[in-house]
Amino acid sequence: MKGLSGEALLVLQKLVRACAARPFAEALAERHCPAELCRAELQLALLELREAGLLELRQKLWGEKLYQIPEQRLPELQRLLFPDVPVRAAGKPVSTDEESGPGLPGELFRALVFIAGEGLPFTAKGGVHKKNISRLAAQLSLPEAQLEGLFPPDQRELHPFPLPVVAVLDLLLCLGLIRRTDSAYRLETEVLEGWLRLSEKQMSSLLYGLVLSRFGPPEPAAQHFRYIVSSAEYHSGLWYALPDILEWMSEAGLAQEQSLEPLETSARMWLKGLAGFGWCELGRMEDGTACFRWTAARPQLLLGEAVVSSGRSPGIPGAAVQDAQEEGSSPEFSGFMVQPDFEILVPPECPYSQRWMLAGCAELLHSDDLWSYRLTRERLEAAAEQGLSPEGVLSWLAAHAMGGLPAQAEHTLLQWSRGIGRTALSEMLVLACRSESDGNDIAAHPRLQGSLERIGPLHFIVRTERLEAVRKELGAAGMAPPKRIAGQQAEPGVAWPLLGGDPQAESAAYTFSVHGPVRGLLACAPELPPVPLNPHAAEKAMLTGLASVPQMWIKEWRKYHATTAQKVMEHALDSGIKVRLSMKEQICEFIPAEIRRNPWEVQGALLPPDSDRAEEARLSAADWQEMQLVIPKVRRNSSSA
Repeated sequence: MKGLSGEALLVLQKLVRACAARPFAEALAERHCPAELCRAELQLALLELREAGLLELRQKLWGEKLYQIPEQRLPELQRLLFPDVPVRAAGKPVSTDEESGPGLPGELFRALVFIAGEGLPFTAKGGVHKKNISRLAAQLSLPEAQLEGLFPPDQRELHPFPLPVVAVLDLLLCLGLIRRTDSAYRLETEVLEGWLRLSEKQMSSLLYGLVLSRFGPPEPAAQHFRYIVSSAEYHSGLWYALPDILEWMSEAGLAQEQSLEPLETSARMWLKGLAGFGWCELGRMEDGTACFRWTAARPQLLLGEAVVSSGRSPGIPGAAVQDAQEEGSSPEFSGFMVQPDFEILVPPECPYSQRWMLAGCAELLHSDDLWSYRLTRERLEAAAEQGLSPEGVLSWLAAHAMGGLPAQAEHTLLQWSRGIGRTALSEMLVLACRSESDGNDIAAHPRLQGSLERIGPLHFIVRTERLEAVRKELGAAGMAPPKRIAGQQAEPGVAWPLLGGDPQAESAAYTFSVHGPVRGLLACAPELPPVPLNPHAAEKAMLTGLASVPQMWIKEWRKYHATTAQKVMEHALDSGIKVRLSMKEQICEFIPAEIRRNPWEVQGALLPPDSDRAEEARLSAADWQEMQLVIPKVRRNSSSA
């Protein structure tokens, strides 16, 4: 910002006001060009902003180019270009319109547990079964009415699911915690391990970054509001009057000349959605003034190329969220408490990795401020089905429960475990013969002894590890069985183990990025390839048209014949540059915008020497005396300078 030219700063301020971080075409940039800048100066300013990383240029497949201010830079630009945002705490509201809902990390956790246990299979048409969607919605506590303002109607038509399910599935896909396969949504176990090792603050900040960029109305004014109220100046626990912010936005030009009433409606719908996620509350003062406040669960706004890392790998680039231990939320030993009545109380500092293990062997009851589970025989049996033995569950509970296991609970768990795994069903390979004589020949075969066990005149049990040897001997005897085993699927499904691996093993470091290409449930604009930046070539291309201009028009300050003066002005219009004119004993600059003939006159912006404001003017060749083309200033180190 400090190294930008005055022209680039002017253009940047105009673009931030008009577009926020939404893509825009070059025609819109020209429409919002400052009146005192010509087209060539605008092009050089856009190039300067691209060099500074404050503007990106991307290209569609058919060649259309779109500019965009990087969304991660928008909060910083708001603070530097519009620094006087009002931050005045209001009094206590008379009534609370919208209370905060459950925490969003906990809701995602419930969805992950559901997908791990029951799955989300697809129908033949590629959609999720309605009964599974209904069961998933029943597991979530997000209030649907509060989320309505976060999703435009067209998105709701594409995904006719309950809004809590839409929000949760979109966020899970964006984070890479689940992926779409040909048959169902599946968990990404490696990513999940990294996610569960984040603190709840880190999870909330990552989720808030995704919510900011993916949910809510797309208009620039709405985006400005979202990032303004996300700034650190608005502290948790204090009420702030909504009209103060909206009136300031209107005065600063951030409301796009939108009246305050629809802007307030949009702002309230956004804050209502955040309340549903547990991050803020809405209320009203005695005079009816709408106000809001952040709750203690308020997430941190990640600036720049924000990255959150799980694990212990140092040197992760980016502005990482503070580690959970630095925030004081995760002491060296934090666990849970097992009650004699089999209820498990989980304090806020208990790591999510432990909560996930508990979800595998106990029933999740509450996931609000104080989480709780209940140990049941059914869940213990389900854990055994997922690959964790009852003995392993007991050992893990005893190691992580604060104060150990109560004697009564331990005794009951031991009783339950004795009844689990005493019997098991297993698949056996059975060799079937066509006739009893074939069976007798096989039973008498000397090299098949020990590989087969006869269970009837026509049938033998084949030892799995000896299958290929049996095939070989039967083939040599002229009785080879088909390669395909009857009743066996060609590609048997492999279930993900809910509690796989070593429960106490450290997971590898995993990085979650807020900004970057993401693919969620909701349809968003695809990530367009960037246009390579070559400043010297771009500047040279801008000024190439001046090569054919007589040098005297550029270097000499003189009076021309009316016909020549018209040609000079027309060339300035074609090249998008300024003309210096002497008028009424004053030297002014003029930016031609339109030329009319019969009679000849030019319309454009006149820049008087004693004013910073441009004036609309219509001139004929007789209205000025001397003139000269003004070449815009290029970069000092440019090869085209």
